[in-house]
Amino acid sequence: MQEEKEVKVFIETTLAGPCVKDGWYAALLECQTSKGPATRWLVGMEEKTTYHRSVLLAAIYALKRLKPCRVIIHTRCTYIIGNYQQDRPEGWSRSEWKKPTGEEVKNKDLWQQFLDEVNRLGGKGKITFQFSKHHDYKDFLRKKIQEGQEELKKKAEKEAEKQKKR
Repeated sequence: MQEEKEVKVFIETTLAGPCVKDGWYAALLECQTSKGPATRWLVGMEEKTTYHRSVLLAAIYALKRLKPCRVIIHTRCTYIIGNYQQDRPEGWSRSEWKKPTGEEVKNKDLWQQFLDEVNRLGGKGKITFQFSKHHDYKDFLRKKIQEGQEELKKKAEKEAEKQKKR
């Protein structure tokens, strides 16, 4: 019998703590092959976002790249880890995305997408979270975020230059 494939997802963001500003996120997917670890990465940005949204976006886009398998998501975001481990997203889904107080769940759109991906990949038993403040890919992901920021800045500068010429 063939052993089920396991993928590790490592997440980094430019945001931390309670703030709303433009935020970058990156995720690296790693799986073991007969030739050693194989990796893929992604970088993204959302304007006027929060730390929690950035982590959820990175997780969603990473999961979208996978076929059904076991997944371990490494992040330092204890809020996302705690909610997932305590089955809150499933509870929110059953109560039409309302908290027990009647207040609407924040980031409902992303939690719905996240749950859809979890279900597509085989359900909650297939996806786990691991608290990880430091990991082997932290510097690599930070560098990829920085490259994305520089690329966006260059595009903006080119666009501004075009506007001046008009």
